[in-house]
Order: sequence, then structure tokens, then C-alpha cells
Amino acid sequence: MTVGKASMAATAVLLTLVAVGSTAFGQNCPTSPNYSPDFSSNQSCLTLNGTPVNSGYPGFFGPASTLTQPQGTPNPAQPAPSGVNTVLRLTPNAAYYTGSAWFNTPLPVGSSFTTSFTFQLSGASDYPADGIAFVIQNSPAGTSAIEQGASGWDGCGLGFGDSPTGDCASTSGGISNSLAVEFDSFQNADINDVSGSHISIQSCGTGPNSVDVTCRLTIPSPSGSAPADVNLLTLKSPINIADGYVHYVTINYVTQALPSQSACIMNSLPGPCLDVTIDGNDLFPGGVPFDISTIGLSSGNAYVGFTGGTGGGNDNQDILGWTFTPQGQTQTLQPGVPATYPFQNDAYDYEATLNGGSSPTTTTVTPVYMTPQDCDALVQETYKGAHCFIYADLSPNSDSAVMFEVTCPNLPNNECNPFSAELGTSFTLSSESGVNMFNATDPFPGWLKGFGGNSVHPCAPPATGNLFQSNQIDSFTIDTKTRGGSGNTGSCWVATYDQPDETLSAITITSPTNTSYAQGSMVTASYGCPNPSSSQPNISNNLPSGPVGPYLVTASCTQSTGSQNSCTQSSTGLTCTGSVDTSTAGNHSFQVTAIDSGLNTSTKTVTYNVVAPTNLQILNVGLPGTAGTGSNITYAIGVADLGPANAVGVMVTDPLPSNTSFVSGSGSNVTCSIVNKKLSCSTTPIQCSASGNTVSCGVGMLAPLSISSLNGGTIQIKVKVTGQPATMCGKKPCTIDTATVSAANPDTNSNPTSTTQTIW
Repeated sequence: MTVGKASMAATAVLLTLVAVGSTAFGQNCPTSPNYSPDFSSNQSCLTLNGTPVNSGYPGFFGPASTLTQPQGTPNPAQPAPSGVNTVLRLTPNAAYYTGSAWFNTPLPVGSSFTTSFTFQLSGASDYPADGIAFVIQNSPAGTSAIEQGASGWDGCGLGFGDSPTGDCASTSGGISNSLAVEFDSFQNADINDVSGSHISIQSCGTGPNSVDVTCRLTIPSPSGSAPADVNLLTLKSPINIADGYVHYVTINYVTQALPSQSACIMNSLPGPCLDVTIDGNDLFPGGVPFDISTIGLSSGNAYVGFTGGTGGGNDNQDILGWTFTPQGQTQTLQPGVPATYPFQNDAYDYEATLNGGSSPTTTTVTPVYMTPQDCDALVQETYKGAHCFIYADLSPNSDSAVMFEVTCPNLPNNECNPFSAELGTSFTLSSESGVNMFNATDPFPGWLKGFGGNSVHPCAPPATGNLFQSNQIDSFTIDTKTRGGSGNTGSCWVATYDQPDETLSAITITSPTNTSYAQGSMVTASYGCPNPSSSQPNISNNLPSGPVGPYLVTASCTQSTGSQNSCTQSSTGLTCTGSVDTSTAGNHSFQVTAIDSGLNTSTKTVTYNVVAPTNLQILNVGLPGTAGTGSNITYAIGVADLGPANAVGVMVTDPLPSNTSFVSGSGSNVTCSIVNKKLSCSTTPIQCSASGNTVSCGVGMLAPLSISSLNGGTIQIKVKVTGQPATMCGKKPCTIDTATVSAANPDTNSNPTSTTQTIW
């Protein structure tokens, strides 16, 4: 303001308040400002400037004023921030003071960012003036930048701007290479100020910034035909910013117009834009188009901070708390050394490790926030049914999907190529209703890689075709981390679940099998869990048919019963051995579970039967009792189970005498019972086969033999005598045949055989 009103309050203020120099606090600075809830810590991370210099006032950290809730319509009253003890005071409530404060480290502002702060203008002894500004600057003055005004200091420039068309400030003292969002509490008619409190966005590109209308950003009309700058020039704040209340501000800068990310899309603007919200009131619905590179950035970085000024009026101009979240971060990766890009106060991180090579690579990672619906629409163009993971505790829009742009500013066209690296993101997933409704056992996670054709903004969807082309995932942990190989390029990345291209491990079990085992017997388990064939592109969308890796691998292969002895990892998966439980009789299940590095789980089950001991008996009779060369002998064999358990898998084996040859064999498994004093029988055929001179007959199951249950098997094996036997029975040659009965059961009969003789 230009009204010259001397104030003796300055001396009094400086005598009663102790200025604290920034060098008094030696602390490690965060990567970006995080002064929440106040400025009690990390004060040395800010450089403070103030005029008049001869007063010794450099700006200072001091106690908070009386905090009250903000007012405004339609924003409901909010409680004042709690725990605020120390504030950043840009000016005291004295006339003709100017102050600035800059975070010591230039921050990445060339990509999207969000900054939020609370401020309070209070304690005016006359009338409040002139206001404060949030400023991004890359001027030669660096952290000493401040606008001093025509007479050394002047309020209406708010510490950042001159006025070529007015007389309230110098014509050359504005901070060059800057952008300022001004919160002006006083009307200066000569520079077309709006009556009362007003907010505007000022930039003169690389020249000295100004509070004049010539450097005020404009808003295009809804039709996009002509600038409707009258809407901006007459913009009054919806609340009185100098009412002594605490006010809440959020400023968003977005670099591209994705469907749900950029406010500029409402005005069909393809480029970057700014938006400002105060106490819940969106001041520029649809966004204000602005490319921050026009202020002459160096590698996308600039200083960020605040300025303020008083003229003939005065008030305490305090910043109570401040966070600045750059959405793009740049680091130089060293081969083999993991690097972490922290975002959103650790709501999530991005991680990268160069796999090899000897050259470091400068890499910029920029998160792109989207609604779940818009993100799903992009990934489902390639992968039908896939869903983007939703991250929690984000600002300003919690519970958002996040895509990551990975670019390399030192490589041609910003494209990371070659770029062999392991990439990943750690996060806390949102539990909001309707999102992240994955099966925790089988999430089928993805780490999708895409490229929209724009090397600077690889996540911008292409005009034709699909954004995402491959699933690069190789590991995943719920609520912790998803990782995958880069495939030698950077591009665009997003974490997903319900990936339809993933397959489960195809488990193989060679032992046990679906059969019966003797109780207490030693049975070795043998099984394998191959690596799943995942990361396959969706060839129905005309994408490359071959996999591009790096693939999920089987992380574990376990058995549900018995004990695992060994498990060997190979390039194809896991091969394991173990024991099979045969300790108790009855039906058993042997289940193998495979969990891959994406936490996808598959199972396979084999059922088997364990049988208890029983007593098998066999009788073998050769008919006729005398037979010579060329004649036939029929061996009549009977088998029975004397109990107590059912005999399972009963087999009769008959190694025929060497002087005979097999002719035929058959039999019946007979089950008879007495019902109503009548004998009732049923039979099941017994099949016999010969291998060489050994005959085998599968009897099947035999129930225990009793008076009321006449169960047993009868078999007839016909052989032809082909020559004189070598065996003598007394003084006569004879043919001796021995048959043996066996089952899966342990047999309490120590000699389950029967022998018959035929005289030659």
C-alpha cells in the first residue's frame, strides 16, 4: 500500500520479541518442507530475510497469536490447529516491513506438486495490510530474494513484486523468474486491486515479477474462444483473509490433463495448470493454465517459500504450518545401490536399483494420482478384469490410484533406455469400501509397464492403442511392496490386482497316489511346484504374444501332512520330498500348497487309504492228481480273509512250474450271507493274466470270513504239462506249484502261501 503512515510500533515490537536466527538450529533437513503442526523444528532449513535491515529484523520464529477457527461460507467452521507453538512471522504488526523465507534446497517443481499451509493475519493496530504470497522462484538472488520497493520497502509489493503501471513499488525490484500466489489484504487502486481481500496468481516469466494486472494469470472462457480474464481480475476472496482467523490453503500444480487428475480438463486444456483452495473454497474451478517452466527452471528445480509486506498499515503476518509435496523426485542411481523416493510423508515410496553397468543414471519419478475408475479403465484396455491398487492417506485426495512416470532427464528425449533396473513401490493400501476388494490369499497382483508415446510424460494415454503393454511383476507383499524388472526401459508403471494374465503353479504329486498303503509303512512323498507362467500379454488385443518377464517364481512348496525332507529350487520351480502319514487306518488327504512370489496360492490334493493288519489265508489244489506230458492241470485256489480288517487290493501270484505253460485263468470274488435262513451270494469276476510263466490274479477287496458272511475268492488256473518235471516226490517225478496271496494290509499270517503236488 502507498499510504505513508509512520509507526513507532516497530521499535516496540523488536524490543519485546526475541528474533531467533536460523543458524541456531543445527538439524538434518527433510527432502521437502514438512512443518507440521508448526515451525518448532528444522528452523535452520529456512533462510529468513527482512527489511528494514538496520532494524535488525530478518524475519523470525515466534510464539503463535491467539488462534481461532476460520470463517467462510460455505465452508463450515473448523477447529484451529492444535499444538501450534512456534510460527514463521514474515512481518510484525508494524508499518513498512518486508519479509521472505525460503527452503534452503531447491525443490522439483517442474512436475506436479501439492503444497498446503495455514496462515493468520492478526494484531493490526491500525488497519491490516498488505498481505502475503506463496512464491516459487529461480532468481539469481536465490535464498536472499526479497522485493524492497521504491523507497527501500513498500507493502503493496507483498515482498515479491514491483508495479510497472503504478507507483506503489519500484519498476525493477520484483523477484525475477518467479510465480506468486498472492493473498492481498488491502486495495491499491493504482494497480487495479480488487476491493477488500483478494487472491490472484502473478508471474512475469523470467522478468521481475509484478503485482500489476499485466502479470496476472487469466482464465480461458468455458468455450475456449477468448480469455475471460475479467473473472480473474475481479476475483475477491470468499472470506476476509485479514479477519484474525486461521485460514487453510492448498495449491495444486498438475502437468498433464489426465481424466481425473487435472482440473484443467474441465476447460479442455491439454497443458499444466494451477488450482488454489482456501478454507474449502476452490477459487479457480477448472484450473488456471500455467506452464511453470516459463519462469526459467534449472533442471526442473526452484526455491519455494513465502513473502509478505506491510505499508502504512500493519499486522502480524504468520505462517503457522507448511508442507510441500513434490510429485516428481530426481535422484542419481548408482549401479547396485538401492534408492528410495519418499512421497506423501511415507504414504508410499518408490524404489529403484540399477541391475548392472558402471554408469550412474539420473532418474525422475513422478506419481500421477487418479480415481480408481479412471485407472481401471486404462489397465483394462489391455488386461480385462484387472484393478488398480488404491493407496491410503494421500493428500489432497486420499484413497487414489497412483501411476508412476519414470524418466531420465540426462538421456535422449528423457527416455530411460537402456535402463536395466529393479523397480517397485511400497504403500499402505486403502480399506475404503468398494476398493481393493482382493482375495488376500490370491491377489493376482501386477506391476504393469506402459508407454503412451510421450517420453516426457510416458503415462499420458496414447491417441490410439493401449497405454500398458506388459506385466513385469516378480514379487508382492500385501500392504508392503510390489516389485518387478524394468525390461530395460523406464516408462509408466502401476500396481494392480486381479491380473488375468497370471496363472497358478501347476503342482505335480507323484507320491502318494490314490491307492492303499499298509498302516505304519514307510512311504516317501514326491512332489513339485513349478514356476507359474505369468506376465503374459493379452494377445487378444494385438499385443506381442511372447512373455516379456521377469515372471513370478514359486516361493514355497509345502505339504499339509507328514513332514517335508527337502525342497530344491531350480530354474523351473521347486522339487520336494517328504514322508506320507500312515500312522492311522482310514482315508487320508495329502495336500500340497504352492505360494508364488506374488502371493498367488494354488493347491493340489491326493487321497489315499491306510489299511490295518489282517489275516489272509490261501489253499491251492491241483486237479487231477496225476498228469503226464501233454495233459492239463487245473490249480483250484481259494483265498479268504480271517480279519479283523477288510483286506484291500488282494492279489494271488502263482509262479508256474517250469515244465508247464499257462493256458487260462479266471475266478470269482464271492460274497455270501445268510438272510432269513437262506444263503444269498453275489460274485465279482476275477481277472488273471500271465507275464512269462507267472500268473497274477487281482482278487480285489475281501471282507472278513465268518459264519454269517461267507466271503472269499476262488480261482482256476489251467496249465499244460510240457515235459517231465525235475522235482521228485519220493521216488516219483512230480510237478509242484506254490501260490501266494498278498494285500495292501500288513498280514498277521507269517506264511501266506499254499503248495500243491501233481504226480507225473
